[in-house]
Order: sequence, then C-alpha cells, then structure tokens
Amino acid sequence: MGCANSRAKDKQLIIPRNGDPKDRQRRSTVHINMSENIRELMLNSGRRTIVFFGGPKSGKGAVIEELVESFGVKVISAESLLHNALHKKLATPNPDGAAAKLETAAMLSQLKSQPTLVNLEWIFELIKTEVMRYPDTVHVIDLLPNSKIILRDKTLFDNAADLLQKFEETCPVAFAMHLYIDKENLNRQLDNAAHLTNPEGCTAPGGINDEADSASTKKRHALYEEALKPVQAYFRQSDRLVEVDVSSMSHERIWFKVVRMFASFDLSERQNNNLIVVFVEDAGKVQSLVDRKVRLIKMVDIVDEPTAEFDLLMECLLYQIAELGCPNVCYAVDIKGSTLEKAEEQETKKCLVYEQLDHSKLSSHLNKYQKNMLDEEDSSEGWDNNNYICYKAPNNLTLLFSDDFDSKRAEVIATTYCSMDKI
Repeated sequence: MGCANSRAKDKQLIIPRNGDPKDRQRRSTVHINMSENIRELMLNSGRRTIVFFGGPKSGKGAVIEELVESFGVKVISAESLLHNALHKKLATPNPDGAAAKLETAAMLSQLKSQPTLVNLEWIFELIKTEVMRYPDTVHVIDLLPNSKIILRDKTLFDNAADLLQKFEETCPVAFAMHLYIDKENLNRQLDNAAHLTNPEGCTAPGGINDEADSASTKKRHALYEEALKPVQAYFRQSDRLVEVDVSSMSHERIWFKVVRMFASFDLSERQNNNLIVVFVEDAGKVQSLVDRKVRLIKMVDIVDEPTAEFDLLMECLLYQIAELGCPNVCYAVDIKGSTLEKAEEQETKKCLVYEQLDHSKLSSHLNKYQKNMLDEEDSSEGWDNNNYICYKAPNNLTLLFSDDFDSKRAEVIATTYCSMDKI
C-alpha cells in the first residue's frame, strides 16, 4: 500500500457534535518529537543516513516498506546482514569446498551456546560495507536485530556510543528515529488479544496460543528496551533523536505523519507525499477535480452541528483528514453552511506559516506523480483553470483558497489549521 490510500475513497467518517472528538484524538493521535536542526541536517549537511528502530508491535517493518515505496530509500537490515554473514561463518564446507547450507534452527542453536559469535563492532562493519556500496543513496538502517537470542546478550550494546562515533567518521548519520509504544499501552493491547477466543479450528502460527504469544512479545519488548538505551542516549545527547509515539497502533495515522516528515526533507518522491487542502465556498468551483476522483469533504456532512464553535469544527476537519490518510492529489473542502463561513470573526492564530503574495494555479503545487493522477482521468473540462490564495507550512502542508475567498477568512482558517496540525 503506497501513500495514496485507495481505501480512503470509500470511507465516510461522521463525527458527532457530542462525541467528544478531542478524547478520540487523544486516544489515536500519533506524536512526533523532532528538533528543528534535523531538517537542517537532512537538507544542508549532506548526511543521508538514518538509523531506525522500533520494538515488537511498533509497525516498524510496515513503515520502512512504505518509505521504500514512496522515496526509494535503501534499507540496510542489521538482522539480515548478520543472518547471511553467520551462514557463511558457521556452515561446514562440503568436500568440494563449497559452503553447505546451514539451517536457521542450527544457526540459532549455535548462537545460543556461543553468544559471543556476534558483537556490535562486527555489525557496524557489515553495515558500513553496505552503505559504501551505495554512497549517493538515502540509507535507512534497521539497527537492532529482533532475534531474542541476540538481544539476550546484555553486553552487546555496552560500547554502542564509542562504536557509533567511529561508524560516523565514515558514514555520518543525520538522525535516529524511534517508533515506540509505551509499556502500559502495549501490555493492555496484548492482554486484550490474549483473551480473545479463536474461531473453531483456528490456531496461532506455529501452534502457539495467543496467551503464550503475548507473554513472549512482552519478554522481547523488555529485552529490546534494555538493548536500546545506550543507542537512544547517544543520539539524544546530540539532539538527533526523533521519537514517534505509535501507541495508537493505527498504521494509516502513523504513516500519515511519518511520510510528511520525510517529504519535508526534499527527498526524491516516487509517489504523492505532500498534503494539499483546497478550501472553497462552492463545491462547483472544484467540480473538475471531483470528476477526477479528488476527495470532496463537505463540512455539513462530517459533523452533526455545522454551526458549532469554529475551533471544534476545525478539529473535526483535521481528524477526518488524518483518518483518511494522504490523498492521491489533494482534498477539497466545501465550507458552505458551516461556521467556517464566518471564520473572519475569529482571531488569527500564531504559527509558522506564510502566504504567497501572488495567486497561483493548483498545478504549481503538484509533483509529477500528482499531475499524472489528474491527467489520467478523461474529462472534457480542464482541471487547472482556477487561481488560488496559497498558504504554506514547514511540515509539507499547502492550503489553497479559491480566489474569491475573503482574505481575512482564509488567513484565520490557514493559521488555525497549521496551529492544530502538529507533526
């Protein structure tokens, strides 16, 4: 599944006025803690290596797959490198001199009896060799092996800081990203899963029941957290640690935030990774876009009380967009019949956003992928006929307003949206 979420086209989320959307947002919000110097490192320092880690149930694998699909990054898995290297190291040669195949179970058995076969210096040497093979590529290094046998060695990461410093002499790292789930949330999720009753005839993989699998995951998570501490400390000390709270366990929400963060680094895009929201007071203004399957969100359809307070409606709009995920091209928002039609009566929020002086066409804000998506649809009417007032925010967000929009109204909606839209 790429960033363009095909399932979103069939979703319609109704957020009731009395449904406490703030509470729902708190339960499912994905928080990203990132210092501003990280963008500077990615954009101007020439550092193109990112260290990635996430424990059991963090969704790390899915996020990395999406980064490959959307940006074409090169993934270097420490576990895969170790697996291949250990096969060569431990396999007994055949009489003809060729290396025999070593079964994974036999390899793990040897590791269990000889944990010192693996050391962190060797892991970094394997990673460095792989990085140097592709010097002009953005590398995502999946650093911590998931193997419980390897993580059990409590001394493995003791000298992580010294070895990372040595590694960076050759392969400087821009930042490290940690996908984390707080322990309480993880335990609650696993305990709930353990008490679910399987349908008749259904067993967990490998014949292990859910309760046993839950206990095993908790143990792996504890080992992972302990091994991670020196690596976290190293990157935190230099203000290069990005922490992503994925406790919501909502893949769409996690990816929605992570992809926009990576897109703000000006990486070469394979797919649509920026968010564009077009505001209009008459849906007819964007009919040509709607005909091309651009998702139209009508404010009167997503809340029970369209005349509710302004900030609440804006929160509901952001919630709706976050639930739907990144669109193929953009979202069109029709504010007709809602409190947003009187946004100019509200105060302008303070946030980092700027207005472009000249009105512009939608096409000037699209990448090649997005333009192709619009051009693929057959329609007699052109899709790029309108001019828009444009506001841009650093987190790869573009807000467009039809040129007949009241300027104060556009300013209030734009600054409110950006103040609520935190990466």
